[in-house]
Amino acid sequence: MRPPMKIVQLISGFGVNGAIIQCLRLAEGLARRGHDVTLVGRNNSWIQSQLPGTGVKFRCSDLKRWPFHDLKAMARWIEHEHIDIVHTHNTSGQIFGMMLKMFTEVPVVATAHHNKLHAYWMMKDFVIANSDHTRSIEINWNRVRPHNIETIRALIDHAPIPRNSQQLRDRWRRENGFTESDKLIGIVGDVCPRKNHLLLLKALPEILRRVPRAKVAVIGNRCPHYMKRVSRRIDRQGLHNEFRFVDFQYDIPNMMRAIDLLVACPTQEAFGLTPPEAMAAFKPVVATRVGGLIESVVDGETGYLVPSNNATALSAAVATVLENDDLAEQMGMAGRARFLDMFDNHRNVIRHEEIYTEVARRVLRRDVSKPVSLPKRTTATLPTAGVPPMVYHR
Repeated sequence: MRPPMKIVQLISGFGVNGAIIQCLRLAEGLARRGHDVTLVGRNNSWIQSQLPGTGVKFRCSDLKRWPFHDLKAMARWIEHEHIDIVHTHNTSGQIFGMMLKMFTEVPVVATAHHNKLHAYWMMKDFVIANSDHTRSIEINWNRVRPHNIETIRALIDHAPIPRNSQQLRDRWRRENGFTESDKLIGIVGDVCPRKNHLLLLKALPEILRRVPRAKVAVIGNRCPHYMKRVSRRIDRQGLHNEFRFVDFQYDIPNMMRAIDLLVACPTQEAFGLTPPEAMAAFKPVVATRVGGLIESVVDGETGYLVPSNNATALSAAVATVLENDDLAEQMGMAGRARFLDMFDNHRNVIRHEEIYTEVARRVLRRDVSKPVSLPKRTTATLPTAGVPPMVYHR
């Protein structure tokens, strides 16, 4: 066990998405290992509401970059608290962290959760990529030096499979309007153009021809403009009964256990949390061959990878899995094994610690691996389970 560090996790979002979930899980994991962790974010944000009982402290900031009041106040607090490292997440937080370096010498580590072109990445003291695909983008597009970036896999909920999982599956289906015998396809994430729900709608008639009991559960926040396009397509195809929208989900593992197959068909994806979440629940995955999805889904083993925007290939892959229960079970078992091999949360948190120590030593010329005295915690015993149940919004 490394000596404790004083760590800031900085994130700017109000709601909940993949980056915010990862920030929360990392902060909680670091606190469980004895580090003094403060999460800096917006007041009344979702992530603030999740912190009680985790051992992670919260510091409110509007994170405004101009005028410099928030930046100067944060720099003064960092110096006063003798913070060892600042770790930034999502776009506004990344820019705030970059500008913070004008007022303090404390090193800034950043996680790249997406594949966007931004000049600030090359200015970070170290970059953590959420996939090898993202790492490649950061090096080739954003000019991050190869020795200054590393891929660390996402922290995924390792919730155990309960003994009454069949009863929980059937209950979830009843509560959400599906039957026990439906062949249930899940598509999880924001209903937005990038997630490409229209592709699954286009593929659905052929899927239904081969698997008449197929139904689709659409789970995620709904972008109004794109929802209009999706709704019009549902009307034209007369698929209201087969393509249904489900309320926000607080228990992602339980929801994943209730479906028979996960479809992830985005046009681009930096990593994609939902395929490994489905794999953790022994579910096969059909995904488009884009971005980080090709790193978690093994074509023909844990599911199928199909070309992007190819409805024919998507319908064929989905129908093949739903028609063959033995194949679906075999792929689900292989997916669970791959999930356990790829997503070791304990190992990933330790690797973050090692990077923090190395970066602080290089930037501050100070050895934070030596023991330091930290204030005694007054919080309750930390839970051993994962992140508290969450609203799904990705």
